[in-house]
Amino acid sequence: MIAGPGAAYICDACLQLCDAILHDPTPFSTKALELASRPPVVIAAPQEQERPNIPMTREPLRTLTLEMEQKQQGMTLILHQIQFYQTNFELHYLWIRPPFTPGFAFVPRIIFFLKDTVGTQWTGERGGMLLARPELASGPNNAVYQGNARFQPVPSPEARILTIRAIDPLGQFEHEAPGPWQFEVTLQVM
Repeated sequence: MIAGPGAAYICDACLQLCDAILHDPTPFSTKALELASRPPVVIAAPQEQERPNIPMTREPLRTLTLEMEQKQQGMTLILHQIQFYQTNFELHYLWIRPPFTPGFAFVPRIIFFLKDTVGTQWTGERGGMLLARPELASGPNNAVYQGNARFQPVPSPEARILTIRAIDPLGQFEHEAPGPWQFEVTLQVM
């Protein structure tokens, strides 16, 4: 399953079918009509569990400025900051890449895998945002997205290094799939 915005997911078979439809020169191909005739599949989102009534502050308790950058296959990932809150932390980044081909209704999110030196792991992202920032693009051959990814719980005070790996999920369908970006961040004593 490929994650989309909110609770939307699409399977790889449907993704391949949509790609074939986009590359079909006829306006109403048999594949498009077959796809349109399928009944929608609705999966109920899991109910949120009750959370203790802890007052949340909008200001981070601590901010770690990173300014780390890696490039690969025409894309750049810049890690800007990690903001630590009482119960979670957020990774803020810029993603610079070639523009998506016509037909993309959304921008897929970067998938993260984080691990610290005491063995805690975080995957995916929860509640993050990704915004198109065309005013930051240097020309028509690149698109800039500003995003953040939210993770829970915060790293333990004993953790000294946070390894961050990130991938572009759609990049895995390219002829030469890019490897993951990898960063190592030294955590200061909290």
